[in-house]
Amino acid sequence: MKKQIILFGLLLLSLLGFSQKVELNEQEQPLSEIIITICEKYQLQYSLNENTLADIKVTASGSFDSPEKAFDYLLKKVPVAYSRVGDVYLFYEQQAPKEQVSYRLSGRFSDRFNSELLPYTHLSINDRGLVTDQTGSFSITANDNLFRLQASYLGYHLLDTVVVAGMNQQFFLVPTSFKLQEIKVVSSPVIRSLQVGQQPGVMRLNHQVARYLPGNGDHSVFNLLRLQPGVLAAGEQSNDLVIWGSYEGQSQILFDGMTLFTMKNFNDNISTVNPFMAKDIQVLKGAYGAEFGGRVGGMVNITGIDGDRKATRLTLSINNMTVNGMISVPAGKKAAFTAAFRQTYYELYDSKQLTFSSGRGENSGGSMDRMIYPDYTFRDLNLKFAGTNKAGDHYGISAVMGEDRFSYLLDLESEHSRYDYEDHEHNRQLGVSAYYQKKWAGGSRTKWQVAYSGLSKEIRNLRQIGRWQEGHQGKGPGGGFSDVSNEDSRIENEVAELIAKMEHRFAVGAANQFLAGVSWVLNPVSFQQDSFDITTAKQELDGERINGYLQDAVSLSSWLNLKLGLRANYSPSLEQFFWQPRLSATADFTRNLRMNLAAGMHNQFITRSSMVDADGNYHYWWSVSNAQDVPVLESLHSLVGLTFQDHGFTFSLEAYQKHTTGLTRFVDGELTSGLYEGESKSKGLDCFVKQDFMGHSAWISYSLSQTLERFDYFETADYQRALHDQRHELKGALLLNFKAWHASASYVYGSGFPDPRLQREDGSLYAYQRLDLGLAYSWSTQRLGLEAGVSLLNVLDYTNLKYSNFIILPEDQDVSVSLQAEAIPFTPTIFLNVSF
Repeated sequence: MKKQIILFGLLLLSLLGFSQKVELNEQEQPLSEIIITICEKYQLQYSLNENTLADIKVTASGSFDSPEKAFDYLLKKVPVAYSRVGDVYLFYEQQAPKEQVSYRLSGRFSDRFNSELLPYTHLSINDRGLVTDQTGSFSITANDNLFRLQASYLGYHLLDTVVVAGMNQQFFLVPTSFKLQEIKVVSSPVIRSLQVGQQPGVMRLNHQVARYLPGNGDHSVFNLLRLQPGVLAAGEQSNDLVIWGSYEGQSQILFDGMTLFTMKNFNDNISTVNPFMAKDIQVLKGAYGAEFGGRVGGMVNITGIDGDRKATRLTLSINNMTVNGMISVPAGKKAAFTAAFRQTYYELYDSKQLTFSSGRGENSGGSMDRMIYPDYTFRDLNLKFAGTNKAGDHYGISAVMGEDRFSYLLDLESEHSRYDYEDHEHNRQLGVSAYYQKKWAGGSRTKWQVAYSGLSKEIRNLRQIGRWQEGHQGKGPGGGFSDVSNEDSRIENEVAELIAKMEHRFAVGAANQFLAGVSWVLNPVSFQQDSFDITTAKQELDGERINGYLQDAVSLSSWLNLKLGLRANYSPSLEQFFWQPRLSATADFTRNLRMNLAAGMHNQFITRSSMVDADGNYHYWWSVSNAQDVPVLESLHSLVGLTFQDHGFTFSLEAYQKHTTGLTRFVDGELTSGLYEGESKSKGLDCFVKQDFMGHSAWISYSLSQTLERFDYFETADYQRALHDQRHELKGALLLNFKAWHASASYVYGSGFPDPRLQREDGSLYAYQRLDLGLAYSWSTQRLGLEAGVSLLNVLDYTNLKYSNFIILPEDQDVSVSLQAEAIPFTPTIFLNVSF
């Protein structure tokens, strides 16, 4: 009992002790002394760093109910905290929260040896993916001042490095083939020929590899494009591109920001883009981002070279078609002027490669050929001045001018009829663009651009049909031919595009790449048709619109990226807004396996309408969409893709679907006549397999596709196959690199087009086949480079028919003459390139 009384008394004394007021009246006293005084007075166990807390001076006065409340008051405004562990009070210095610091890295990528800017370089920075802009510039922020950077560009070695945060840094990539004084350092120039699967529906092409493919060099840009999955090759089109079922005029070719409406470029001899001027080729097959617009089909975005800023460079190319020359001259230390010119070379020109035939050849079951040797000339001129100022801003002005002339005369005479036909076509193209890109202190970039381009097309057809008139005694005196039909038709069609654009890339952060832009576009279009110099139809229209777009590329994690975009168009003439949402996603399941998804709405405000004459021939002319008879084209794109890449092996699979409304077709027939509206559906699957091995490269692509259309003039409401619908197309290329020697082969097979004019008597289609072989040799010294080669086109001499170049001419009531533009027959070509 006594023990219990003693314990109760001690507890009571303790409670009374703690219930006593804690009085403080301190003026600039060390914190450690105040805490020790309180703890010893109230017999508290404590632990503290006396030296550290002694440097903290505290002023405190007041009365507190307990030591804990006194401690709370003392430590409220100083970086010291305490906690109680058992009976011990622990006092420790509290680290002040660090202020969040943001570090920024910005720079530009260019060629190590000639300072040529490298647009759309693919980057991985701290496991976040992004792409540079057209000038090779980028900007990114992070919480660490060290950035792990990986950069890849077609035709260049991979850059893998760690850099410190900083603005306006210069990054250089080393090409896979270059010269260094007397030592020649060579890697294979063919193993990085193209890039697929990095973004949905986007291919990047290394144009440098195009010169190693079979061909004559002048059409190397389109020669490389035609071997890619989703791009129609069997039609041998060099003046238009059919991408994922798109119609004439629905795919756009951009060169340095200006639209190339393309010329005739007959028979693939010359493409509309000078290969010497092309640097980067970006193919957007469908469902692309909000920064691109104006077409419901695919797009080919070509960036021209900026020129060599370190030394004067001259390149000359001669083949049995054309002569092509380019010169690049430095203008100071940070700018260069470049000029290139092409012209058909008459002395070496073999007109037999440009032939029409009436009837069909051996492989197509015909029985009679009449060869025509048309006159064809082509020339173009490219000019460009580009540079960088002291502040790192990039500027440039680019111009292209070209024209071609094509004509032939057909004179046929049978027992009862005489037929004279002349066809003349003259195309002139002009384009100029200027841009300035400003780099701001915060890392953001603004680009201003103005561009104009136009195409003028003049077509003249003269047709005269005479029928024999019998005399009194058979074909004796008094008999002869009398005209039953005489036509003189001239069509002039002009289309142009003027655009003023501003685009701003915000420096948001490592997880976001925000882009905004606005532009004004004007499309003047004129059409005039004359008969015997009397105007029968004339139309002049202007299509104006204001465009705006927002896009945010969001990195949700190191393996998942989203791109959200919205493009809006306002047409003052239609008084209507057109909204085009865009969405894409990229998921990296493993380091080698990537999945792409994309969908979006697309509008087109100028259209290349088709016309079907009374003989079933198709003609095309440019027109402006309006609210009456020519609606605005609208298309919904969607795609899903899967790509696997590992040690030089690439496998890509892409499935797409498109629905396009607003098609127009003028029909001039005996039973049906008028302008009709239609729609189309396209779907398909592209498979691509590529393997790089021991400095060589080989790829195979297969396209399974279907394009159906429905117009108001159809007898039924069912969809029918479009003229350019081809179910199967198989393509392959082999590039072999043996140091100075390069051997190559390409093959294209197409299952045929459903044009009833091109079908066999049993209704089957004519398949397309073409095998090309090439061999090139390169030799160079420190100052001089020579490259010579020979190609054999259509080695098997298969008589292919060319899509959209087939004409039926009625001769009399029972007989008609079919003129078909043959695709390239067996054709040997040679070339010589000299550079110094």
